[in-house]
Amino acid sequence: MGRLTGKTEEALFGAMLLRPVALPHMRWVPPGAFSRPDHAALWRTLHAIDFSDVTTSDVPTVVGAAVDQIEEAGLRACLRPVRLMEFVSACPNPRNAALYGGMVLDAAAHRTVEEAGMQLRQKAQSAEVDQADLALADAEHAQQRLRHLSTAWEQAPETVRNLLDTPAQTPEVAERRTRARTDVQAEADTVASLLDRPEQIRDLRQLRPEDFSDSQLASAYGAMYALDQRQAPIDTLTVAWEAQRRGDGIREDLLQTLERTSVPSAAWSGDQVLAIAALDRMDAAGHQLRNLSRIPALAPSGLIEHSETALQPVAADRDRLHATREADPAAPDPEPAPHAPDPADEMEIDV
Repeated sequence: MGRLTGKTEEALFGAMLLRPVALPHMRWVPPGAFSRPDHAALWRTLHAIDFSDVTTSDVPTVVGAAVDQIEEAGLRACLRPVRLMEFVSACPNPRNAALYGGMVLDAAAHRTVEEAGMQLRQKAQSAEVDQADLALADAEHAQQRLRHLSTAWEQAPETVRNLLDTPAQTPEVAERRTRARTDVQAEADTVASLLDRPEQIRDLRQLRPEDFSDSQLASAYGAMYALDQRQAPIDTLTVAWEAQRRGDGIREDLLQTLERTSVPSAAWSGDQVLAIAALDRMDAAGHQLRNLSRIPALAPSGLIEHSETALQPVAADRDRLHATREADPAAPDPEPAPHAPDPADEMEIDV
């Protein structure tokens, strides 16, 4: 949409210069929808002028005088009188101004989604693990930008939305080929620590098997989680058996190696696993936003809807990470259910 975006913005300005009486009906197009700062400045300037007593022949003079009041010299230089006349020449039909305005919003939606996607990927790939919760806040900022876009689009005239909001098939977005962030060592340390002290799994309520990048370690943790939910003992054999029941094979030598590994608490390494997984899903969401933005057939409402859906897993991760890092370490463990085995004698099962 790059080249046509500029032509559409120029056509809209031309329509307003030819028929400034229509400006009050175009306030639903925000200055931020324009692709260039000089265009945004001109749009604000035009709306600040009272054209009620300005004759058609005086419009160029009045607009030129208002442009001279723009503080930034660089913006003024881009809006010389000859440039304003080019806008007039670029307008095919000034009576189509409302449709041009909708097209400007359409382009702004695609541009905003693409920029948000690229920013999310950059932050996800560069953020430190202990700053993951702050990095995930960028996804909330992206959601706010999408909400502002949605509000602007809803304020457009219904006729404009009906003309531009054409239905499109469900977009096919290519998946990433590789993960952006992994820490297999932290995943292995988490499983090893749980094999040594299974009761620690109660401190990892926010961690999920899908947070693991290594399929074997994900299967091991998933089996442990399932065993703990049933209050069953956790050791190398029960974990391997449970994984087999779930259709996930685990190499016995892997569990035996991890059992002999001396590692710190599972809470620390588990936090690392969750943070890395959250950053990786943030990168995946950014990848999806970028690809969605490059589908011209997606109208603004559909583009915004699909983009918000892509960001939902990131919001869920942020809540999980916040819950993990804000948990009170001094809080007592919940009381065991009746007939639950004592953690100190977890191999003794009452029959």
